[in-house]
Amino acid sequence: MRLKSLDVILLGHRKVDPPMQRTYALIRAEAEGGLVGYGEASSNYGHSYPTVIKTVIEDVVARNLVGKDALDIRRRVAEMHVLLDGYLGWEGVTSQVIGGIEIALWDLLGKHAGLPVCRLLGAAPTTLPVYGTGTTMFEATPEWYGEYYDACLARGFKAVKVRLDVGIPEAVERVAAVRRHVGPDVRIMVDAYWGYSTDDALTLARKLEPLDVFFFEEPSPQYQAVGMKRLGNLSPVKIAVGERVYSPHQYQAIAADGAAQVFEPDPCLCGGIIACMEIATIARLHDIVVVPHTGSPTPVGLAAGLHWAAAAGCPLFEYDIDPSLPVRDDLMPEPIFDLAHIVDGRITVPDGPGLGVTIDETAFSRFPYIAGETYAEIFPEHEAGGFRRT
Repeated sequence: MRLKSLDVILLGHRKVDPPMQRTYALIRAEAEGGLVGYGEASSNYGHSYPTVIKTVIEDVVARNLVGKDALDIRRRVAEMHVLLDGYLGWEGVTSQVIGGIEIALWDLLGKHAGLPVCRLLGAAPTTLPVYGTGTTMFEATPEWYGEYYDACLARGFKAVKVRLDVGIPEAVERVAAVRRHVGPDVRIMVDAYWGYSTDDALTLARKLEPLDVFFFEEPSPQYQAVGMKRLGNLSPVKIAVGERVYSPHQYQAIAADGAAQVFEPDPCLCGGIIACMEIATIARLHDIVVVPHTGSPTPVGLAAGLHWAAAAGCPLFEYDIDPSLPVRDDLMPEPIFDLAHIVDGRITVPDGPGLGVTIDETAFSRFPYIAGETYAEIFPEHEAGGFRRT
């Protein structure tokens, strides 16, 4: 089955907490005969640069892939690495481009075979326990943070993640307030967006240990490899990375250093579904927990994450509990991933062919791409790795 066309659809919507643009790049792969597969190449929380993705695919990738066998996924991935790695680099934008297209090819393969992607990976559709990702309304009170999780706790969630942007005393106070609110039986994770130096992150981790924090996500920039190795080996709280780790090679280096005990791969970021399965193998060999990163994508990226997570046997899955996620919910005839569809704290892996999601292409016009602020512009301290207020 030969690939007829490869197109990029840019989408976006205005987020309200905080006010900023969320932007997305959907990949539309059409095969000869009219079968269509969808992929996604976006980091979703506001870090995406979809026009860059579109340029790379349209200027380089599409003209080299169109006309070739769309179902020979590994060969197409290898060809994309040859096209892009040498001069664009083999991580970051390259990984997102390759991952988005690879997901679309898996969707095509599943639809052609009449099977969900997880079946092609050797697993049955199932349900996965989810944790509720917190908000970036950083001016809110610690008590407000606890109440923010009430809606997801009412749906049976047994785990939540708290966003941190503040000095060490304030961070501890925020997490303590959430612990008081959710009680002792709900897992708590924290996420710092690279906000702390490695020394401050270690100090904070030690203060968070009595609050029974399951993992500490992105405490410091991963490019500070020496500091991250020290932090990972000394922290009493598991260190988690993934939102800005772009390949199995990077994960392997982190595993070898002992710099993290939780891996959070996202197929839209790190090269696709095959790459995520490879990362899960690396994790298993190093006794590392795998909890997929799922930064509020479109239903395409979310479904892709669910299928490989089911195949890899992941124990927990990230879920954005923001009450307004129109690009996730309104691109489908039925919003199968909204909070109302979470039952007993578990999300259902779609069982239809391919990714198992139906995309309403007439809805694209309601969510036009508009260039807007990235998180790095709104919260520059998150990217600095040196926020200090002790």
